This record gives sequence, structure tokens and C-alpha cells, in this order.
Amino acid sequence: MSIQDTSLRVLLVEDDENKKERILSYYDSAFPQDKVFWAPALVPGLRTAREITPDFIILDMTLPNYEQSGSNGYNPMRPFGGREFLRQAARLHLNSKIVVVTQFETFGAAPNLVDLDSLDNQLRKIFPEHYLGAIYYHASMSAWQKKLNDARERC
Repeated sequence: MSIQDTSLRVLLVEDDENKKERILSYYDSAFPQDKVFWAPALVPGLRTAREITPDFIILDMTLPNYEQSGSNGYNPMRPFGGREFLRQAARLHLNSKIVVVTQFETFGAAPNLVDLDSLDNQLRKIFPEHYLGAIYYHASMSAWQKKLNDARERC
């Protein structure tokens, strides 16, 4: 049986509508047998992960705590929201494999600025059971698609 025949439960945690649509469109065409769920922010993502116990999580790094809405009030973006998600996933003993897909090359602010490679290395050391790696996403490039395929094959 090939990996294409294996069905996975997948959770996409992504707040950017355009990026979400691009990832879902590609993923659905590449892996139509998978069941894909979506959450728009850190807290709903963790709640959904506990409910559905996904095999594979596609995670944005920079996330708000809650879904954006006009009535939410203050809901800042968390540059390391994905790292907090990984921390909570480990605490909750989720057995999911997690890949970060981000359109940023640096995170945080000086003097605590971290580049994507450094963050990737850090997360590999801290979360070796869950973390599959980081993928740089750019809407006009397709390299992220091959890397996403490779990550899915490791689930």
C-alpha cells in the first residue's frame, strides 16, 4: 500500500485566509483521501486537536490566541504562537506529527529576533517526538508543496 492510499486526520492551524486557501487547495488535490480540519488561532487549534486527535498538524508559527472578530477586542499576534502550540501538544500527550509552514523568515523583535533556521533547530531539539520541521511558504513559489508532501510521508 502506498502512502497515497493511507488516510490521515489532518489539522491546519492558520489565521491568514489566503495562505489557508492555498494550502487547503493544494493539500486536497494531493491527498484527497485525508480528512482535513481547520482552526484559525492558537486556542481553537489546541481545542480541535484534543477533540479530533489528528495524525498530522500543519501549523503556522505566528498566530493570534483567538479567532479574529470585530468584537474580540485586543487579540495580538504571537510571533511564537506555533512554539506555544508545540509545547501544549507535548503537555497534552498528543501523538500528532507537526510541521510548521510560515511565510516569515524572522520572528520576534530585537534583541530577541530569531531566524527561521535557528527556530527550526531549536524546535527539533525541544520537540523531537512531534516536530517534523519548518517549511518556508511563499505564494509565488511551489517549493513548499514538495516539502509538505515529504512531511506528510513521515506521519
